[in-house]
Amino acid sequence: MSRHVLILEDSRTQATIISKMFQRVGYETTCVVTSDEAQEQLKVGAFDLLLLDVFVESHNTLDDLQGYRDLAPHVPVAIMTAGQLDNPDASAESLNKARRARVNFLLPKPFYFDDVKQICGDVDTYWSHIDASKQAVAS
Repeated sequence: MSRHVLILEDSRTQATIISKMFQRVGYETTCVVTSDEAQEQLKVGAFDLLLLDVFVESHNTLDDLQGYRDLAPHVPVAIMTAGQLDNPDASAESLNKARRARVNFLLPKPFYFDDVKQICGDVDTYWSHIDASKQAVAS
């Protein structure tokens, strides 16, 4: 069964590179460039992972995290960030905010194919636990 990741990244070049990494692992990918587009995709599609760039057009996507969770409550969330060189306090604040929001995975930029493979393995484990829980309840 193929997994599907929704990627929110405002750089089309970065989105293409990230998408190709996930595709190499066997994931289907959908890329969007705004938080509004991400929410629209979550309304109409089924995803196994939501991958968010923290800073999209000077907006902190973590501010929208509850909205994503309302639309897809069981979908794990990974955040990626390169930080903001001109504002390191904002980067530290975002990481703390992500921890408080119980983001499932942190993916600091730059990251590599092995990092993507690791997250995909962790996502597979996550979903196998969810599936096992559903089967146990149904029994």
